This record gives sequence, structure tokens and C-alpha cells, in this order.
Amino acid sequence: MSDKRSTTWTNPATPSIRYGPFARISDWWCGGRDGRKGIPSVPEEARPGTPQAELSTPRMMFLGQLGVGRIEKEWITFQIEVAGLEAKLRDAIARRDALALEPGGAARLAAAHAEIAHLEEQIKIGLRVTRRRASMIEAYVRRRCAAYLTRLVRRHPDGARLNHLMRPRWPDQVDWARASLGPDVPAAVPRAGVLGVRGS
Repeated sequence: MSDKRSTTWTNPATPSIRYGPFARISDWWCGGRDGRKGIPSVPEEARPGTPQAELSTPRMMFLGQLGVGRIEKEWITFQIEVAGLEAKLRDAIARRDALALEPGGAARLAAAHAEIAHLEEQIKIGLRVTRRRASMIEAYVRRRCAAYLTRLVRRHPDGARLNHLMRPRWPDQVDWARASLGPDVPAAVPRAGVLGVRGS
């Protein structure tokens, strides 16, 4: 009996994360508050690319961890969904290997190859969808950081220098999104590590 359950990436598309008025006002308010308090303080010797320029605020760390949590949740969901497909893939590979040793099983061997190709494609589609969802989360957090930083720089007593130093520290791409499944999908999709975000 075939499994009729569908994976989450075959469900109807979900809308992008809404940056609503309450979240926007909260980011603006925090930026203004931190700016008036002079947070963060800008060292005199701070220049772009120096350790003294590694500036952050509690709000930036909060927004960064918000993004990390959401992206890790997407990765966990993908791993749960792909576990069943990986089990089917292992069974299909074992069946193909057994059929390859039998004479006269060309039709069944071709069917096994087709099943393996289908399962590999399903896993790759799932990874592509999960990468896209991670990109949407990153874009959402970047928008919130930009709104916060705009108000922070305007209110900060040393805003002109702060504007050249303060940046959200996101990697170009999350660690696990860099993984390439290649032509042969492994028996288990490796977990490449947690998104490394320093102070964003």
C-alpha cells in the first residue's frame, strides 16, 4: 500500500513573512532609544575592518537570534520530511543492487533505476525549497535590522561614524544551504552546522 501523505514542500505556497506595523514600530523605537543612550559606544580607534569596529547592540543580537531560530526550524522540518524519503531510497538502492546480479531482470532493474531517480529528485526539490525559505527569513531579518539601524544612526550622538561601522553580520549563505547533493544523493543529508551569526 502506497503512502499517501505528502511532504510539506508539496503543500500550497505560504506567504512571505509579514513585517507588520507593530514589529516595525518596535524596531524604530529600540533604535531611537539606543541612539539617545549612545549605544553602542564608538571607540576613537575604530575603523572598518578592525576589531574595534565589531560593534553590536542587544537589539541586533535579538534580531539575529530570531533569524537563526527560524532558519534552524526550517532545517529541522526538512530533515524530518526527508527521513522517510531517504529510507525509501536506501531500500530502492538495495533492490537495484540485488536485481543487477540477477540475469534477465532488465525491466525490473529499469524500474528500480527510475524509482531511485524520482526519490533523489524529491530530496533535491525539498532542499531547494528549504533554501528558499531560509532566504526569505534572512530577507525579513535584514529588513528589521535596516529599520533599527536607520533610527539608531539618526539618534546616536556619533551617528556619522557609527554609520560606517555598524553592519548586520550575516554570512552570505547559511552553512547547510551550501551543501550540494550532486548527482548521487547520500543516504543521509549531512548537517553542516548552525548558522554562524556574530552579534546580528
